Amino acid sequence: MKLRLLVPLLIAVLFFQPAFGQEAPAHKFLLTGFGFTNMEKEENQGAQYEIGFNPIFLWSINNRILFEGDLEFELEDGGTAVALEYAQILYVFNNYFTFGAGKFLSPNNIFFERLHPAWINKMPTLPLGMTGHGGVQLLATTQLGLQARGGIPAGSSRFAYSLYVSNGPALNVEAEEEGGHEDEGEGEGDGHGSVSANGTLNFDNIPDNNDDKAVGGRISFIPIPELEIGYGIESARVGTDGTPFSDVKSLNNVVDLAFVKDIGALKGRLDFRGQYVWLNVDNPGEHPLEFENNSKAGYAQLAYQPSGASSPFLKNIELVGRYDQLDLPKEAAINIDQKRIALGLNYWLNHSSIFKFAFESVTSEHEDEKETESKFIFQFAMGF
Repeated sequence: MKLRLLVPLLIAVLFFQPAFGQEAPAHKFLLTGFGFTNMEKEENQGAQYEIGFNPIFLWSINNRILFEGDLEFELEDGGTAVALEYAQILYVFNNYFTFGAGKFLSPNNIFFERLHPAWINKMPTLPLGMTGHGGVQLLATTQLGLQARGGIPAGSSRFAYSLYVSNGPALNVEAEEEGGHEDEGEGEGDGHGSVSANGTLNFDNIPDNNDDKAVGGRISFIPIPELEIGYGIESARVGTDGTPFSDVKSLNNVVDLAFVKDIGALKGRLDFRGQYVWLNVDNPGEHPLEFENNSKAGYAQLAYQPSGASSPFLKNIELVGRYDQLDLPKEAAINIDQKRIALGLNYWLNHSSIFKFAFESVTSEHEDEKETESKFIFQFAMGF
């Protein structure tokens, strides 16, 4: 019995010896983040303004123990809304493995983890399916739980991976009862504008609605520095314990691609990004979810910046085009499919400050009816 206890203890001591055996350097702190302001003019409506501020706090306790946290400040309903975007503690075991715990940007897709900040996102809006504003959200922005991540070299190429266990999403559903409705799920949205109609998912699942955890991750292949191809997945039981929907599960599949390269013949930089999501939620055969609940969303975006131009003005201009779409189940409570074409003209003041001007045309389709609306968006964003 003593030997069984001693062996794991010795392994732990040997494993952690590099961290405990060195003198810890002084704490290092960095305040970074981003801010933005929008002016949006929809067809046949007045202009609307929006502003946001996201300070990001980074601490390095020593060479292995790290902390990061992001607060979000936005104007909402006549006041200031404050949210904890993410906060996690990280432990760097070695060059190939890092462990994290807390609330972190969802690592099963490339967009939320790397591209969503206003000064990085080349368009002033998020792709369809990434937010509940004007549609249905199919992916979590953040996860609450544990994660492990790292990279593995493969000759001149390399693989990157991330694995996580989290609360996962909750199924939104209202079951009719005598005298009214009884809420069987969380049904309160995800804190990012997501709807709570029957059959959708609530990604802000705090506290967890069941005793299972979501399991997910992403693996990507980087054959050359300019190209990354990734695949992400998440499996979760989303039904609430003690309800007829307690065994309902969801499966999320994500593929993404990123290619960024300076091309001499074009005297500039090409930046291509794409991502596609399949969200499948079980059909429990119970009212009001007696339908095949499968949704899809995707986007493709191409940007060109003539960074090799001799003119200081031209080299800071960037042209952007994006196509995205959202396909929802025909029998769902919300079943409006959308397709959007967006064209953008950006001007970089420096490497992290950008003016954006974009035109968007959105076509919404419900049964046999189609409607197309357009809007102009101006955004000024700055990272610091």
